[in-house]
Amino acid sequence: MASAYTKLQIDRYLDYIAIPAQFCRNSNPIRNVEYLTALHTHQLSTIPYENLSLHYSEDHTVVLDPQALYNKFLENGRGGYCMELSIFFNHILRGLGFQVYTAGARVRNRLNGIPHGDFMGWYTRKGNSGNQDDNML
Repeated sequence: MASAYTKLQIDRYLDYIAIPAQFCRNSNPIRNVEYLTALHTHQLSTIPYENLSLHYSEDHTVVLDPQALYNKFLENGRGGYCMELSIFFNHILRGLGFQVYTAGARVRNRLNGIPHGDFMGWYTRKGNSGNQDDNML
């Protein structure tokens, strides 16, 4: 699957997150853990997690359209909900040549560092929700 973003959008994103010059597309960086770490670090420090749309928008929905996410983050200077951030970053990574896909994950509580109890997620006996959308490389 190709990225939803153009090369111009990718370049603007890299400028927006202030990625070091060695990792800009025109430097032709090697797709390795150092490059991925720089992308991840700058993404997290520039585009924060926030869930304001769920609470303060008229319809209380999350929009997952890649172009809407791009505009929300780069044009409006907002952060995003976990699914928004994951889908956005997935398309950024694809546009930079990484092979990446999304995968659902569930969370399990720990007691003294040891997993215990039910997994939170799609359904538990208590009806808790703990879904997470992650990118896999």
